Amino acid sequence: MGNYSPPPETRRGSSEIKNVESEAGVVATLAVRPEFFFHCEQLQPQHFTDTSNAYMYWSISQLIKKGVEVIDSFNIMNIITKDETVRRNAEGLITKQSVDDFLELAKNIARTTVEEYRVLTENVLDAAFRRKAYDKLIECEKYCFDKSEKNVEQKIYATLDKVMMDFSTTTEIPQYKDVVDDLWKEVESRQDVGMAGIPFKFETLNNFATVERGELFIFAAEAKQGKSMMLLNCAVDLMKRDVAVFYLDSELNSRLFTSRIISHLTGIEFSRIRSGRYSEEEKKKIDESLAWLKTRKFTHLYMPMFDAQSIYTAVKKVKHTQGLDVLIVDYFKGKGEGDAFESYQELGRFVDMVKNQICGDMNIAGIGAAQATSSGKVADSAKIGRNASTIALIQDKTPEEIETDGIECGNKKLRICLNRNGAQMTSDEYIDLQFNGNIISYEEAKQHTPTTPY
Repeated sequence: MGNYSPPPETRRGSSEIKNVESEAGVVATLAVRPEFFFHCEQLQPQHFTDTSNAYMYWSISQLIKKGVEVIDSFNIMNIITKDETVRRNAEGLITKQSVDDFLELAKNIARTTVEEYRVLTENVLDAAFRRKAYDKLIECEKYCFDKSEKNVEQKIYATLDKVMMDFSTTTEIPQYKDVVDDLWKEVESRQDVGMAGIPFKFETLNNFATVERGELFIFAAEAKQGKSMMLLNCAVDLMKRDVAVFYLDSELNSRLFTSRIISHLTGIEFSRIRSGRYSEEEKKKIDESLAWLKTRKFTHLYMPMFDAQSIYTAVKKVKHTQGLDVLIVDYFKGKGEGDAFESYQELGRFVDMVKNQICGDMNIAGIGAAQATSSGKVADSAKIGRNASTIALIQDKTPEEIETDGIECGNKKLRICLNRNGAQMTSDEYIDLQFNGNIISYEEAKQHTPTTPY
């Protein structure tokens, strides 16, 4: 295999990782108290290292699933001999005499409570997990030594994640009648003031969509019309809600982003933040904002050349090491806009990866931005729209709209033009926003009263 060098012969093997005493305890307990089986159905015969224990566990579990209440040598041998493969493999290991001997011993070593039984199953599963993890780490070692391997980081994450999923802890599933009262209390607690997902800072927008795990919300706007500033506003609002945020930025390096976020937090103009033209009193505000940012669960990464592999790996690292609730991508754009993608097809694959492999599979929420045309259409809409959960279009209000709505109704309008999780807007509906680019600020303005023609 490529340039891979085999590991030293002195390496310990995964077969050394075992807990035979707990394996025997599990089988003995089920032989005496078969009803305990349903308290850990996750345990499988392949999790046992002792072959006799594995076949005994398999045969007893088969009897329990069939509703057989008597666990004796006759029933066990009957189950084993009915399956030709099992009968052949267990021949010489499992005999009526050996089963009788074990069942007699089981009376003395069987556990008497569910809690004790669970301890035994956890021991067996823990050893099985360690063996599997060790074997997969050896597999990952091969990826590292083979120079012909591509996408090594993603392969390693996928390999180890498979082990985690296979051994994830299962919980008992209660009957609906046992939880319906608590569920209704939760419904009542969300009425009027609550909502699904994490709310945006714009109250009216939350009537249409929120920041939800597994979903991808995209703000669209023409070039230089405040997309990045909108994402920054969302990031800060999420931080204020103590949400863990990862901001992937193809537009601003971390130094410029820091200038913007400090301007937003302090209300000091961006130009004065950059040039240092602020007072001692304003410097105190800056220091307070910097101190506050240090308390937040926030990561900003400047990545001018977006590619799916690098982003997938970066998100995995942040999720595993720091925890992650919301990914913000600044921004989704095609090759025609001069970014790193070689084709519009790659853009489609990238958006699909963020929505499904990141937001969906990793159970985090996604917010991004995309370019809009002068006519209000989302650039590359076919590739973005097929994966986005919601697309909201940001536009400047015309002088006529500002005059009709009223100056207090702001200078920007936000229109939901695609929404899979709620209502959409007609072409003449919009949410009123006030935008101040000098201090990187978006706020919800007074909402206008729609005019009805007669």
